[in-house]
Amino acid sequence: MTRTEWRIDMEKKPRSRWRFYVALMVSLCACDWLAAAQPLPPVIIGLTAEFGVQGSHTAQSIEKGIALAIDEINAAGGVLGGRQLKLETRDDRGVPARGVDNFTDFARQTDVVAVFCGRFSPVALEIAPLASKLGLPLLDPWSAADDITKARSGEPNYAFRLSLTDSWAIETMLEHARARGINRIAMFVPNTAWGRSSEAAMLAYASRHPALRHEVFWYNWGDTDFSERLVQAQAKGAQAVLTVTNEFEGLPIVKQMASLPVVQRLPIISHWGLLGGDFGASARPYLEQIDFTVVHTFSFSDPLNAKAQAVAAGVKRLYGMEVSQMRAQVGFAHAYDMTHLLAQAIKKAGSTNRAAIRGALERLDAYDGLVRQYAKPFTPTRHEALEKRQVRMARFSKDGTLKSIGR
Repeated sequence: MTRTEWRIDMEKKPRSRWRFYVALMVSLCACDWLAAAQPLPPVIIGLTAEFGVQGSHTAQSIEKGIALAIDEINAAGGVLGGRQLKLETRDDRGVPARGVDNFTDFARQTDVVAVFCGRFSPVALEIAPLASKLGLPLLDPWSAADDITKARSGEPNYAFRLSLTDSWAIETMLEHARARGINRIAMFVPNTAWGRSSEAAMLAYASRHPALRHEVFWYNWGDTDFSERLVQAQAKGAQAVLTVTNEFEGLPIVKQMASLPVVQRLPIISHWGLLGGDFGASARPYLEQIDFTVVHTFSFSDPLNAKAQAVAAGVKRLYGMEVSQMRAQVGFAHAYDMTHLLAQAIKKAGSTNRAAIRGALERLDAYDGLVRQYAKPFTPTRHEALEKRQVRMARFSKDGTLKSIGR
């Protein structure tokens, strides 16, 4: 049938013509409805962390902190006109090369706007320059090596941290020691980037306090016998042992110190790496026999304000557990706050453009968080959301919970 013949036929059949137009309108409306009913694509947040490291709870706690914040943000309408946030995880087992591979894989996914890292500084230190090269924000909720967020010449800085730094940790630990009249320190540090960062912080502090005397004892990850080094520390006149360890080495150090005669036991002042596992429960029999303190930034065992109480209720609702049961609480708290800050940055950027989100992170408004009240979380020259005043010392209670001291 020609076009003319079709027109004449339709003119002769007004009812058919009416039906045709009705069908056409219904079809068009149906197409519009289907388009509107299609869900908006999610905005992806990545996490590469040490899920496969036996005895470590940090990756899982960071994941819980991100997930709870995402649940709250999505319930409030999501971002960018209703898009939902979604978390994707990768296991790097604490190996830098795996962390780099995971981050590179995330960078290839155009819907990924930022990637969190885990607890191990050597991994974060390898990823940080890659983040700048690939233009994908790296969000650090635990790793403490100072250089992670250091700007590199000629490149925009894409690494943002909401955690303590080794300099703040070591300074707080040494100030705690000096307040107790301790000026001779034996420092146990791992032969890693984290250990070297901590030693540098010790040397910087000692240069400003010439009365402080210290001896550095290096060890390798996986070492379990520290008896000889403890004896050497005492022979050199140490009044306390400052340890930079994870729980794998921290537990034998505490056990071997407790096995010494009472008069030979030295106080142990610890960095927070061992908070990533179940150290409080595993070391309980030995902690009752020695003087042990550890640096940290947050604990649900401290008095809870309204924000912390609401988050604790969220943990109970989403995970069916009391916050007192949660290990690696600092990782949870830092990741929770950082996720909310990221959501603010996405909204301020008005898109999922990674460069725009990076710029927005540097221009965020005030936020009342779990760890602190953030007046201006980051700036173009400061990619640290916390300050040294958030860092404090704590002791383990008999029930294995961590409680701040001197606050």
